[in-house]
Amino acid sequence: MATNKNSFDGFMGKRGNVITYLRLGIPTSRSAATKISKKATQNQKMARHPTQLVNDFIASAKQFIYLGFQSEANLAHKTSHDLVNSYTRLHAIKGNYPDMEIDYTKVLFTRGKMPATPNVQAKLNDDGLVFTWDTSLIRGQFHANDQVMLLAYFPDTKSSEYVLFGGTRASGTAQLSLLANETATVMETYISFISADHKNISNSMYTGQLILPAATSNGGSDVTL
Repeated sequence: MATNKNSFDGFMGKRGNVITYLRLGIPTSRSAATKISKKATQNQKMARHPTQLVNDFIASAKQFIYLGFQSEANLAHKTSHDLVNSYTRLHAIKGNYPDMEIDYTKVLFTRGKMPATPNVQAKLNDDGLVFTWDTSLIRGQFHANDQVMLLAYFPDTKSSEYVLFGGTRASGTAQLSLLANETATVMETYISFISADHKNISNSMYTGQLILPAATSNGGSDVTL
C-alpha cells in the first residue's frame, strides 16, 4: 500500500492491477487481490482465522464503531476499523485454533475517556430491550445532555441492531426496538455514552446476554420478565 501525495492524477478506482482510493482523506494505492491457487498451510490458516473471525463480528456495526472510535482514530491517524480490529484480536478472542470465538464480555464497540456510568442494565420488554442507568452527574465528566448509544449483537446471524442516539443521560432509560424472529434468539447487549458534541465518549459497557423470545402468532413476542 502506498500514498499518492505527489503523483495523484485524480483517478479513483481500479486501473490494471492497481486500486486507488481515499484513506483518511489521502489518495492511496494498493495492488488488487490475486487469486491464490496454492493451498494454505496450517500456519497461514492459524494466522488468518482470527482476522476473519473479527471481520465477520464487526461487519454488522460499522456506523456504531465508526462513531465509537472516531475521536481516537483521528488522534492516531488510523481508521476506526483498524483500532477496533486490533483491540478485538488482542483482548476479545478466546480459545485456540481452530476452536476460537469472540469473548462478548470483553468486546468494545466504543472506546474513550468518559468514565463508566454506574448501574447500567438491559431488560426485555414488549418492544425489545429497555436500558436503564444511574442518572447521577459527575461534574466535568457527565452531563445531562450526554447521548446514549445502544446495541444488540446476534451471534447466530452475525448481525446487529443499534441506535446511535437513544436519548439523553438525564432520561435514565432508553428503548432499543427489536423485531422477534420465528425462533428465540440469543443476543449480546451493550450501552455507551457520548457527549453532545461527540468529542468525548465512554467505553461500551456489556449489559449481558439475553434471549429475544420468538414471535407469537399475533405478531408480538412471548416475553417473560
